[in-house]
Amino acid sequence: MKKGLFLIVFLLAAFSLMEAEGRTAHADQAVIQVDYLNVRTGPDTSYNRIGQVHANETYTIVKKQNDWLKINWNGKTGWVAEWLTTVKKETSQASGTYYSKYDYLRIRSSAGLNGKIKGYLMKNDVVTPQKSSGKWVYIQHGGIKGWVHGDYLAQKKSSNSSSGSSSSNESSGSQSVIGKIKVDTPVLNVRSQNSTKGTILTQIKKGGVYEYINEKDRWYQIKWGNGRTGWVAGWLVDPVSGNSSSGTTTNTAVTLDYNYTNIRSGPSTGYKVVGRAHKGDQFDVIAEEGRWYKIKFNGMTAYVAGWIVTETTKGAQHTSSSSGSLKGKTIMLDPGHGGRDSGAVGRAGSHESDLTLSTAHILKKQLEQAGAEVLMTRSSDEYVALSARTYYSNASSADAFISLHYNSAPLYIAATGLNTYYYHSKNKNLASDLQAGMVQKTGLRDRGIKYGNFHVIRENRKPSVLLELGFISDAREEQTVRTSSYQQKVSQGVTQGLIQYFK
Repeated sequence: MKKGLFLIVFLLAAFSLMEAEGRTAHADQAVIQVDYLNVRTGPDTSYNRIGQVHANETYTIVKKQNDWLKINWNGKTGWVAEWLTTVKKETSQASGTYYSKYDYLRIRSSAGLNGKIKGYLMKNDVVTPQKSSGKWVYIQHGGIKGWVHGDYLAQKKSSNSSSGSSSSNESSGSQSVIGKIKVDTPVLNVRSQNSTKGTILTQIKKGGVYEYINEKDRWYQIKWGNGRTGWVAGWLVDPVSGNSSSGTTTNTAVTLDYNYTNIRSGPSTGYKVVGRAHKGDQFDVIAEEGRWYKIKFNGMTAYVAGWIVTETTKGAQHTSSSSGSLKGKTIMLDPGHGGRDSGAVGRAGSHESDLTLSTAHILKKQLEQAGAEVLMTRSSDEYVALSARTYYSNASSADAFISLHYNSAPLYIAATGLNTYYYHSKNKNLASDLQAGMVQKTGLRDRGIKYGNFHVIRENRKPSVLLELGFISDAREEQTVRTSSYQQKVSQGVTQGLIQYFK
Protein backbone atom coordinates (compact mmCIF):
# COMPACT_ATOMS: atom_id res chain seq x y z
CA MET A 1 0.00 0.00 0.00
CA LYS A 2 2.83 2.33 0.90
CA LYS A 3 4.51 1.52 -2.40
CA GLY A 4 1.34 2.34 -4.32
CA LEU A 5 0.87 5.63 -2.48
CA PHE A 6 4.47 6.59 -3.17
CA LEU A 7 4.01 5.85 -6.88
CA ILE A 8 0.89 8.03 -7.07
CA VAL A 9 2.63 10.93 -5.32
CA PHE A 10 5.64 10.59 -7.64
CA LEU A 11 3.48 10.59 -10.78
CA LEU A 12 1.51 13.63 -9.60
CA ALA A 13 4.73 15.51 -8.92
CA ALA A 14 6.14 14.58 -12.32
CA PHE A 15 2.92 15.64 -14.04
CA SER A 16 2.96 18.97 -12.19
CA LEU A 17 6.55 19.56 -13.28
CA MET A 18 5.70 18.75 -16.91
CA GLU A 19 2.71 21.07 -16.76
CA ALA A 20 4.82 23.87 -15.31
CA GLU A 21 7.46 23.38 -17.98
CA GLY A 22 4.76 23.37 -20.62
CA ARG A 23 3.49 26.74 -19.39
CA THR A 24 7.03 28.15 -19.56
CA ALA A 25 7.41 26.83 -23.08
CA HIS A 26 4.27 28.59 -24.16
CA ALA A 27 5.57 31.92 -22.85
CA ASP A 28 9.18 31.95 -24.03
CA GLN A 29 11.09 31.00 -27.15
CA ALA A 30 14.80 31.06 -27.98
CA VAL A 31 15.98 32.49 -31.30
CA ILE A 32 19.46 31.19 -32.13
CA GLN A 33 21.92 34.01 -32.86
CA VAL A 34 24.99 32.13 -34.18
CA ASP A 35 25.51 29.86 -37.17
CA TYR A 36 26.34 26.73 -35.16
CA LEU A 37 25.28 26.38 -31.53
CA ASN A 38 25.94 23.17 -29.58
CA VAL A 39 23.06 21.39 -27.86
CA ARG A 40 24.20 19.61 -24.70
CA THR A 41 22.81 17.09 -22.24
CA GLY A 42 23.09 19.55 -19.34
CA PRO A 43 23.49 23.26 -18.49
CA ASP A 44 27.26 23.54 -18.80
CA THR A 45 30.01 23.10 -21.42
CA SER A 46 31.23 20.03 -19.52
CA TYR A 47 28.14 18.09 -20.61
CA ASN A 48 28.17 15.98 -23.77
CA ARG A 49 27.22 17.57 -27.08
CA ILE A 50 24.20 15.86 -28.66
CA GLY A 51 23.66 18.07 -31.70
CA GLN A 52 23.65 21.59 -33.13
CA VAL A 53 21.10 24.29 -33.94
CA HIS A 54 21.53 27.17 -36.37
CA ALA A 55 21.09 30.93 -36.73
CA ASN A 56 17.51 32.30 -36.76
CA GLU A 57 15.98 28.95 -35.78
CA THR A 58 13.40 29.25 -32.98
CA TYR A 59 12.84 26.72 -30.20
CA THR A 60 10.45 26.51 -27.27
CA ILE A 61 12.12 27.09 -23.89
CA VAL A 62 11.28 24.41 -21.33
CA LYS A 63 13.45 25.57 -18.46
CA LYS A 64 16.09 28.13 -17.55
CA GLN A 65 19.05 27.43 -15.24
CA ASN A 66 21.71 30.06 -14.63
CA ASP A 67 22.81 31.16 -18.14
CA TRP A 68 21.49 28.08 -19.90
CA LEU A 69 18.18 27.25 -21.57
CA LYS A 70 16.55 23.86 -21.89
CA ILE A 71 14.75 23.69 -25.24
CA ASN A 72 12.44 21.35 -27.08
CA TRP A 73 14.52 20.14 -30.00
CA ASN A 74 13.80 17.43 -32.58
CA GLY A 75 11.26 15.73 -30.33
CA LYS A 76 13.57 15.73 -27.32
CA THR A 77 15.18 18.25 -25.02
CA GLY A 78 18.65 19.71 -24.75
CA TRP A 79 20.55 22.66 -23.29
CA VAL A 80 21.95 25.71 -25.12
CA ALA A 81 23.87 28.76 -23.91
CA GLU A 82 21.42 31.61 -23.30
CA TRP A 83 24.01 34.27 -24.21
CA LEU A 84 24.06 32.95 -27.77
CA THR A 85 20.29 33.30 -28.19
CA THR A 86 17.63 35.96 -28.07
CA VAL A 87 14.82 35.11 -25.67
CA LYS A 88 11.52 36.03 -27.24
CA LYS A 89 8.71 36.55 -24.78
CA GLU A 90 5.18 35.64 -25.72
CA THR A 91 4.34 38.04 -28.51
CA SER A 92 2.21 40.97 -27.46
CA GLN A 93 0.21 43.28 -29.62
CA ALA A 94 1.74 46.74 -30.05
CA SER A 95 -0.42 49.80 -30.42
CA GLY A 96 -0.12 53.41 -31.51
CA THR A 97 1.73 55.19 -34.29
CA TYR A 98 5.49 55.65 -34.19
CA TYR A 99 8.19 57.31 -36.28
CA SER A 100 11.85 56.55 -36.83
CA LYS A 101 14.22 58.78 -34.88
CA TYR A 102 17.11 58.13 -37.27
CA ASP A 103 17.95 57.74 -40.95
CA TYR A 104 18.64 54.22 -42.23
CA LEU A 105 17.04 52.31 -39.34
CA ARG A 106 17.40 48.68 -40.37
CA ILE A 107 14.37 46.48 -40.92
CA ARG A 108 15.33 42.87 -40.16
CA SER A 109 13.85 39.49 -40.99
CA SER A 110 13.73 38.42 -37.33
CA ALA A 111 13.74 40.02 -33.89
CA GLY A 112 17.48 40.17 -33.30
CA LEU A 113 20.71 41.62 -34.63
CA ASN A 114 21.38 38.48 -36.66
CA GLY A 115 18.19 38.95 -38.66
CA LYS A 116 18.83 39.60 -42.35
CA ILE A 117 18.52 43.27 -43.36
CA LYS A 118 15.44 43.61 -45.59
CA GLY A 119 15.28 47.40 -45.89
CA TYR A 120 15.49 50.69 -44.01
CA LEU A 121 13.41 53.40 -42.38
CA MET A 122 14.42 57.01 -42.89
CA LYS A 123 14.16 59.62 -40.15
CA ASN A 124 10.50 60.54 -39.44
CA ASP A 125 9.09 57.64 -41.47
CA VAL A 126 5.81 56.75 -39.77
CA VAL A 127 4.91 53.14 -38.91
CA THR A 128 2.25 51.32 -36.93
CA PRO A 129 3.73 48.35 -35.02
CA GLN A 130 1.72 45.17 -35.42
CA LYS A 131 3.31 43.15 -32.61
CA SER A 132 6.37 43.13 -30.39
CA SER A 133 8.95 40.72 -29.06
CA GLY A 134 11.04 42.06 -26.22
CA LYS A 135 12.43 45.38 -27.43
CA TRP A 136 11.77 44.56 -31.08
CA VAL A 137 8.62 45.55 -32.95
CA TYR A 138 7.19 44.18 -36.18
CA ILE A 139 6.25 46.78 -38.78
CA GLN A 140 5.37 47.16 -42.44
CA HIS A 141 6.72 50.03 -44.49
CA GLY A 142 6.84 50.56 -48.25
CA GLY A 143 5.95 46.95 -48.97
CA ILE A 144 8.67 45.64 -46.60
CA LYS A 145 7.68 43.70 -43.49
CA GLY A 146 10.11 43.05 -40.68
CA TRP A 147 11.47 43.86 -37.24
CA VAL A 148 13.05 47.10 -35.98
CA HIS A 149 14.49 47.87 -32.56
CA GLY A 150 11.98 49.82 -30.49
CA ASP A 151 14.64 52.04 -28.91
CA TYR A 152 15.01 53.82 -32.23
CA LEU A 153 11.30 54.61 -32.58
CA ALA A 154 9.35 57.41 -30.91
CA GLN A 155 5.60 57.50 -30.43
CA LYS A 156 3.79 59.96 -32.62
CA LYS A 157 1.47 62.28 -30.71
CA SER A 158 -2.03 62.56 -32.10
CA SER A 159 -3.00 65.99 -33.28
CA ASN A 160 -6.16 67.42 -34.71
CA SER A 161 -4.46 70.57 -35.86
CA SER A 162 -4.05 71.36 -39.51
CA SER A 163 -0.64 70.86 -41.04
CA GLY A 164 -0.91 74.18 -42.77
CA SER A 165 -0.06 72.57 -46.08
CA SER A 166 -1.43 73.76 -49.37
CA SER A 167 -1.74 70.16 -50.55
CA SER A 168 -5.49 70.25 -50.87
CA ASN A 169 -5.69 73.86 -51.91
CA GLU A 170 -7.33 73.72 -55.29
CA SER A 171 -6.34 77.29 -56.08
CA SER A 172 -2.74 76.10 -56.22
CA GLY A 173 -3.50 74.77 -59.64
CA SER A 174 -2.71 78.23 -60.95
CA GLN A 175 0.94 77.88 -59.91
CA SER A 176 3.34 77.41 -62.81
CA VAL A 177 4.59 73.91 -63.58
CA ILE A 178 8.35 73.44 -63.13
CA GLY A 179 8.65 69.94 -64.57
CA LYS A 180 7.56 66.35 -64.17
CA ILE A 181 8.48 63.35 -62.04
CA LYS A 182 7.88 59.65 -62.54
CA VAL A 183 7.05 57.33 -59.63
CA ASP A 184 9.77 54.71 -59.14
CA THR A 185 8.42 52.66 -56.24
CA PRO A 186 5.42 50.28 -56.18
CA VAL A 187 3.31 52.58 -53.97
CA LEU A 188 4.20 56.18 -53.11
CA ASN A 189 2.54 58.25 -50.38
CA VAL A 190 1.43 61.79 -51.26
CA ARG A 191 1.70 63.89 -48.09
CA SER A 192 0.41 67.21 -46.81
CA GLN A 193 3.91 68.62 -46.30
CA ASN A 194 7.48 67.95 -47.37
CA SER A 195 8.19 65.51 -44.57
CA THR A 196 7.22 62.00 -43.57
CA LYS A 197 5.36 63.67 -40.67
CA GLY A 198 2.87 64.99 -43.20
CA THR A 199 -0.58 63.42 -43.36
CA ILE A 200 -0.98 60.86 -46.16
CA LEU A 201 -3.47 62.34 -48.62
CA THR A 202 -3.43 59.55 -51.20
CA GLN A 203 -1.16 56.97 -52.77
CA ILE A 204 0.10 56.83 -56.35
CA LYS A 205 1.58 53.87 -58.21
CA LYS A 206 4.83 53.08 -59.99
CA GLY A 207 5.15 54.46 -63.50
CA GLY A 208 2.80 57.40 -62.96
CA VAL A 209 4.05 60.74 -64.30
CA TYR A 210 3.03 63.95 -62.48
CA GLU A 211 3.73 67.65 -62.87
CA TYR A 212 5.45 69.37 -59.95
CA ILE A 213 5.20 73.02 -58.95
CA ASN A 214 7.75 73.20 -56.15
CA GLU A 215 10.90 71.43 -54.98
CA LYS A 216 12.22 71.66 -51.42
CA ASP A 217 14.60 69.56 -49.32
CA ARG A 218 14.54 66.58 -51.72
CA TRP A 219 10.73 66.65 -51.90
CA TYR A 220 8.50 67.52 -54.87
CA GLN A 221 5.11 69.21 -54.61
CA ILE A 222 3.04 67.56 -57.32
CA LYS A 223 -0.35 68.15 -58.89
CA TRP A 224 -2.76 65.24 -58.53
CA GLY A 225 -6.46 64.51 -58.64
CA ASN A 226 -8.84 67.36 -59.37
CA GLY A 227 -6.41 70.26 -59.05
CA ARG A 228 -5.06 69.19 -55.66
CA THR A 229 -1.39 69.19 -54.67
CA GLY A 230 0.78 67.19 -52.28
CA TRP A 231 4.37 66.30 -51.53
CA VAL A 232 6.30 63.18 -52.54
CA ALA A 233 9.78 62.01 -51.51
CA GLY A 234 12.35 62.91 -54.16
CA TRP A 235 14.42 59.76 -53.60
CA LEU A 236 11.48 57.60 -54.68
CA VAL A 237 10.87 59.31 -58.02
CA ASP A 238 12.78 60.02 -61.22
CA PRO A 239 12.74 63.59 -62.54
CA VAL A 240 11.55 63.64 -66.14
CA SER A 241 13.52 66.27 -68.02
CA GLY A 242 11.62 68.50 -70.39
CA ASN A 243 7.90 69.24 -70.47
CA SER A 244 6.14 66.74 -72.67
CA SER A 245 2.96 68.75 -72.81
CA SER A 246 4.75 71.58 -74.54
CA GLY A 247 6.86 69.32 -76.70
CA THR A 248 10.10 71.01 -75.70
CA THR A 249 13.28 68.96 -75.97
CA THR A 250 16.60 68.65 -74.19
CA ASN A 251 20.00 69.21 -75.76
CA THR A 252 20.32 65.44 -76.09
CA ALA A 253 19.71 63.24 -79.11
CA VAL A 254 19.86 59.50 -79.65
CA THR A 255 21.13 57.61 -82.67
CA LEU A 256 19.75 54.17 -83.46
CA ASP A 257 22.23 51.29 -83.49
CA TYR A 258 20.10 48.76 -85.40
CA ASN A 259 17.84 48.53 -88.41
CA TYR A 260 14.10 48.00 -87.92
CA THR A 261 14.12 49.45 -84.40
CA ASN A 262 10.66 49.55 -82.83
CA ILE A 263 9.34 52.97 -81.82
CA ARG A 264 6.61 52.63 -79.19
CA SER A 265 3.79 54.64 -77.68
CA GLY A 266 5.09 54.23 -74.11
CA PRO A 267 8.23 53.38 -72.08
CA SER A 268 7.90 49.59 -72.12
CA THR A 269 7.89 46.72 -74.59
CA GLY A 270 4.26 46.23 -73.62
CA TYR A 271 3.26 49.42 -75.47
CA LYS A 272 2.07 49.51 -79.07
CA VAL A 273 4.63 49.85 -81.88
CA VAL A 274 3.86 53.14 -83.65
CA GLY A 275 6.65 52.93 -86.21
CA ARG A 276 10.10 51.64 -87.08
CA ALA A 277 13.38 53.38 -87.80
CA HIS A 278 16.82 52.33 -88.95
CA LYS A 279 20.46 52.31 -87.93
CA GLY A 280 21.95 55.81 -87.94
CA ASP A 281 18.60 57.62 -87.64
CA GLN A 282 18.83 60.40 -85.06
CA PHE A 283 16.01 61.75 -82.87
CA ASP A 284 15.77 64.66 -80.44
CA VAL A 285 15.14 63.61 -76.84
CA ILE A 286 12.25 65.18 -74.94
CA ALA A 287 12.87 63.30 -71.70
CA GLU A 288 14.43 60.20 -70.22
CA GLU A 289 12.07 57.86 -68.39
CA GLY A 290 13.94 55.05 -66.65
CA ARG A 291 15.76 53.10 -69.35
CA TRP A 292 13.68 54.63 -72.19
CA TYR A 293 13.98 57.85 -74.16
CA LYS A 294 10.97 59.97 -75.05
CA ILE A 295 11.60 61.31 -78.56
CA LYS A 296 10.05 63.38 -81.32
CA PHE A 297 9.00 60.97 -84.05
CA ASN A 298 7.09 61.93 -87.22
CA GLY A 299 5.50 64.95 -85.56
CA MET A 300 4.45 63.13 -82.38
CA THR A 301 6.02 61.94 -79.14
CA ALA A 302 7.11 58.31 -78.86
CA TYR A 303 9.58 56.09 -77.02
CA VAL A 304 12.70 54.10 -77.88
CA ALA A 305 14.64 51.68 -75.66
CA GLY A 306 17.84 53.12 -74.20
CA TRP A 307 19.87 49.94 -74.68
CA ILE A 308 19.62 49.97 -78.49
CA VAL A 309 20.66 53.58 -79.08
CA THR A 310 23.71 55.78 -78.57
CA GLU A 311 23.24 59.08 -76.75
CA THR A 312 24.77 62.12 -78.46
CA THR A 313 24.55 65.89 -78.36
CA LYS A 314 21.79 67.30 -80.54
CA GLY A 315 23.03 67.97 -84.06
CA ALA A 316 26.19 65.89 -83.67
CA GLN A 317 26.89 63.52 -86.51
CA HIS A 318 27.04 59.87 -85.55
CA THR A 319 29.80 58.13 -87.40
CA SER A 320 31.03 54.60 -87.27
CA SER A 321 34.50 54.20 -85.87
CA SER A 322 35.24 50.71 -87.06
CA SER A 323 38.67 51.96 -87.96
CA GLY A 324 39.05 53.53 -84.49
CA SER A 325 41.61 53.12 -81.77
CA LEU A 326 40.51 49.63 -80.73
CA LYS A 327 40.68 48.09 -84.17
CA GLY A 328 42.14 44.60 -84.00
CA LYS A 329 41.49 44.25 -80.26
CA THR A 330 39.20 41.64 -78.70
CA ILE A 331 37.49 42.52 -75.43
CA MET A 332 35.58 40.04 -73.28
CA LEU A 333 32.82 41.55 -71.14
CA ASP A 334 31.59 39.71 -68.07
CA PRO A 335 28.21 41.00 -66.81
CA GLY A 336 28.26 39.93 -63.16
CA HIS A 337 25.69 37.53 -61.66
CA GLY A 338 22.59 36.46 -63.63
CA GLY A 339 19.83 33.86 -63.54
CA ARG A 340 19.28 32.51 -60.05
CA ASP A 341 22.03 34.83 -58.78
CA SER A 342 20.62 38.37 -58.82
CA GLY A 343 23.59 39.86 -56.98
CA ALA A 344 22.95 42.87 -54.77
CA VAL A 345 19.49 44.42 -54.54
CA GLY A 346 19.18 48.20 -54.28
CA ARG A 347 16.97 50.19 -51.93
CA ALA A 348 14.51 50.82 -54.76
CA GLY A 349 14.61 47.19 -55.88
CA SER A 350 17.23 47.32 -58.63
CA HIS A 351 18.88 43.94 -59.27
CA GLU A 352 22.61 44.07 -59.87
CA SER A 353 22.36 41.31 -62.49
CA ASP A 354 19.96 43.42 -64.58
CA LEU A 355 22.14 46.52 -64.35
CA THR A 356 25.33 44.71 -65.31
CA LEU A 357 23.63 43.13 -68.33
CA SER A 358 22.13 46.37 -69.67
CA THR A 359 25.47 48.16 -69.13
CA ALA A 360 27.33 45.36 -70.92
CA HIS A 361 25.10 45.68 -74.01
CA ILE A 362 25.64 49.44 -74.12
CA LEU A 363 29.40 49.03 -73.64
CA LYS A 364 29.51 46.32 -76.31
CA LYS A 365 28.06 48.72 -78.87
CA GLN A 366 30.51 51.47 -77.99
CA LEU A 367 33.50 49.15 -78.15
CA GLU A 368 32.38 47.82 -81.53
CA GLN A 369 32.02 51.38 -82.78
CA ALA A 370 35.63 51.92 -81.69
CA GLY A 371 36.70 48.94 -83.81
CA ALA A 372 36.91 46.17 -81.20
CA GLU A 373 35.55 42.65 -81.42
CA VAL A 374 33.47 41.99 -78.30
CA LEU A 375 32.81 38.67 -76.57
CA MET A 376 30.44 38.23 -73.61
CA THR A 377 30.29 35.59 -70.89
CA ARG A 378 26.51 35.98 -70.91
CA SER A 379 24.17 38.00 -73.12
CA SER A 380 20.88 37.27 -71.34
CA ASP A 381 19.57 36.68 -67.83
CA GLU A 382 21.26 33.33 -67.27
CA TYR A 383 23.42 31.82 -64.55
CA VAL A 384 27.07 31.28 -65.51
CA ALA A 385 29.45 29.73 -62.96
CA LEU A 386 32.58 31.69 -62.04
CA SER A 387 34.77 28.84 -63.28
CA ALA A 388 32.99 28.92 -66.64
CA ARG A 389 33.60 32.65 -66.99
CA THR A 390 37.35 32.28 -66.52
CA TYR A 391 37.39 29.21 -68.78
CA TYR A 392 35.79 31.26 -71.59
CA SER A 393 38.36 34.00 -71.10
CA ASN A 394 41.42 31.75 -70.96
CA ALA A 395 40.29 29.81 -74.03
CA SER A 396 39.60 32.97 -76.04
CA SER A 397 41.78 35.39 -77.95
CA ALA A 398 40.73 38.29 -75.69
CA ASP A 399 43.16 41.14 -75.20
CA ALA A 400 41.34 42.21 -72.03
CA PHE A 401 38.67 40.80 -69.70
CA ILE A 402 36.34 43.23 -67.91
CA SER A 403 33.94 42.04 -65.22
CA LEU A 404 31.06 44.46 -64.57
CA HIS A 405 29.45 44.85 -61.15
CA TYR A 406 27.46 47.35 -59.09
CA ASN A 407 28.44 47.82 -55.47
CA SER A 408 26.47 47.51 -52.24
CA ALA A 409 27.37 48.22 -48.62
CA PRO A 410 24.35 47.31 -46.43
CA LEU A 411 26.25 48.20 -43.25
CA TYR A 412 27.48 51.54 -44.63
CA ILE A 413 24.75 52.63 -46.96
CA ALA A 414 26.10 56.15 -47.42
CA ALA A 415 28.99 54.72 -49.46
CA THR A 416 29.18 56.02 -53.04
CA GLY A 417 31.50 56.03 -56.02
CA LEU A 418 33.48 53.93 -58.48
CA ASN A 419 36.39 51.59 -57.97
CA THR A 420 38.36 49.06 -60.01
CA TYR A 421 39.92 45.82 -58.74
CA TYR A 422 42.95 43.95 -60.07
CA TYR A 423 44.52 40.71 -58.78
CA HIS A 424 47.78 40.40 -60.71
CA SER A 425 50.07 43.42 -60.34
CA LYS A 426 50.69 43.43 -64.09
CA ASN A 427 47.07 44.60 -64.50
CA LYS A 428 47.47 47.77 -62.41
CA ASN A 429 47.88 49.94 -65.50
CA LEU A 430 44.69 48.56 -67.03
CA ALA A 431 42.84 49.23 -63.77
CA SER A 432 44.20 52.79 -63.54
CA ASP A 433 43.28 53.70 -67.12
CA LEU A 434 39.73 52.36 -66.80
CA GLN A 435 39.19 54.02 -63.42
CA ALA A 436 40.36 57.38 -64.75
CA GLY A 437 38.10 57.14 -67.79
CA MET A 438 35.00 56.25 -65.76
CA VAL A 439 35.52 58.99 -63.18
CA GLN A 440 36.07 61.60 -65.89
CA LYS A 441 32.93 60.66 -67.82
CA THR A 442 30.53 60.14 -64.90
CA GLY A 443 31.71 62.57 -62.25
CA LEU A 444 31.12 59.97 -59.53
CA ARG A 445 33.39 59.77 -56.50
CA ASP A 446 36.80 58.24 -57.25
CA ARG A 447 37.39 55.34 -54.85
CA GLY A 448 40.58 54.38 -56.67
CA ILE A 449 42.02 51.04 -57.75
CA LYS A 450 42.44 48.17 -55.29
CA TYR A 451 43.75 44.63 -55.03
CA GLY A 452 40.84 42.18 -55.11
CA ASN A 453 40.90 38.44 -54.56
CA PHE A 454 38.01 37.62 -56.92
CA HIS A 455 37.84 34.33 -58.83
CA VAL A 456 37.19 35.86 -62.25
CA ILE A 457 40.38 37.94 -62.11
CA ARG A 458 42.48 35.66 -59.90
CA GLU A 459 42.14 32.63 -62.20
CA ASN A 460 42.33 34.68 -65.38
CA ARG A 461 45.42 34.54 -67.60
CA LYS A 462 44.27 37.53 -69.67
CA PRO A 463 44.69 41.17 -68.63
CA SER A 464 41.65 41.38 -66.35
CA VAL A 465 39.91 43.74 -63.95
CA LEU A 466 36.64 43.89 -62.02
CA LEU A 467 34.72 47.17 -62.11
CA GLU A 468 32.32 48.40 -59.41
CA LEU A 469 30.17 50.92 -61.27
CA GLY A 470 28.41 52.64 -58.35
CA PHE A 471 26.53 51.83 -55.15
CA ILE A 472 22.93 50.68 -55.33
CA SER A 473 22.76 50.63 -51.51
CA ASP A 474 22.76 54.44 -51.62
CA ALA A 475 19.30 55.68 -52.61
CA ARG A 476 20.43 58.63 -54.70
CA GLU A 477 23.27 56.83 -56.45
CA GLU A 478 20.96 53.93 -57.26
CA GLN A 479 18.61 56.33 -59.04
CA THR A 480 21.57 57.62 -61.06
CA VAL A 481 23.20 54.35 -62.10
CA ARG A 482 19.98 52.67 -63.22
CA THR A 483 19.44 55.24 -66.01
CA SER A 484 20.50 54.68 -69.60
CA SER A 485 22.18 58.08 -69.54
CA TYR A 486 24.55 57.01 -66.77
CA GLN A 487 25.26 53.65 -68.34
CA GLN A 488 26.11 55.41 -71.60
CA LYS A 489 28.55 57.68 -69.76
CA VAL A 490 30.28 54.97 -67.76
CA SER A 491 30.60 52.90 -70.95
CA GLN A 492 32.23 55.87 -72.66
CA GLY A 493 34.67 56.02 -69.75
CA VAL A 494 35.56 52.34 -70.08
CA THR A 495 36.03 52.71 -73.83
CA GLN A 496 38.23 55.77 -73.31
CA GLY A 497 40.25 53.88 -70.69
CA LEU A 498 40.83 50.93 -73.02
CA ILE A 499 41.96 53.23 -75.82
CA GLN A 500 44.45 54.81 -73.41
CA TYR A 501 45.66 51.40 -72.21
CA PHE A 502 46.32 50.06 -75.71
CA LYS A 503 48.18 53.17 -76.91
